Parts: sequence; C-alpha cells; structure tokens
Amino acid sequence: MSTEIAPSAVDPRRAGFSLFRRFEHNQAFSETEGWMLFRLAAIGEAVGWTLLITGIGLTRYVLHGNQIPVLAAGQIHGTLFIIYMVAAAGLYPTLGKSRKWAVVALIASVPPYGSIIFEQCAQTFRSKELFEAQRACLVLALAKQEQ
Repeated sequence: MSTEIAPSAVDPRRAGFSLFRRFEHNQAFSETEGWMLFRLAAIGEAVGWTLLITGIGLTRYVLHGNQIPVLAAGQIHGTLFIIYMVAAAGLYPTLGKSRKWAVVALIASVPPYGSIIFEQCAQTFRSKELFEAQRACLVLALAKQEQ
C-alpha cells in the first residue's frame, strides 16, 4: 500500500508559494474599485503626514513641550500608514501590477507625501495605458470598417 504525499506537503516553501500565487489570482475588487481604494489610502497617508507635522509644530512652537498633539497625530498617522501599506500590498494584483510595483509603493510611503506622489505617477501611467488601449481599439475598428 503506497501513499503518495503531495509535493506541497513535503516542501513548505512550495506550499507558501502556491498560497501566494492563489492570492495573486483572487481579485476581490474590480480594477476601478482597486484604484479608488489605493488612491484613498494614499491621500489618507498624506493627511496623516500633515497631521503629524502639524502636531510637531504645535508642540515645538505653540504649546512648548506639551506632547499630546504629537501623540494623537502619531497614532492617527500610524494607522493611516498601515492602511496604505495593506492597500499597496493587497491591491497590486487587482490593479494588474507586479510585485516590484508593490515594493516601490511601500518604499514611497516612507518619506513625507511620497505616497501621494507615487499615486499620481501611477495614475499618469494608467491614463497613458488606457489611452493606448483605446487608440488600438479605434485603429482596429477603422481597419475593419475599411474592409
């Protein structure tokens, strides 16, 4: 009596890779919804930076050492930062982007307002891709019409 074990059960690295591939193929949102969620997360992260910088300014120049604004703004910023990270890491398959794109999006969130700059660049590239696709469809339609 021979019992064969699936390769993924033997090698845990393959099981994790399989799970990762499954994650990339499951899409909970449409592409439009994914872009909207990513954009909201990027704007929220930028608002978090604004609150944190404002809290630091209030502590230093207005309230002279009272740390409450920095603590409150820091918690809000941290929450919005984590939401952006989850959006960047979780939405890249829905957006039709690569893992490299997700890593760059995560790195862009480190400097102040980097997430909003990255989102604007991604939106510009998306608009160009949509324009190219529409142009190709139009050329094909005109070519068929001439035949």
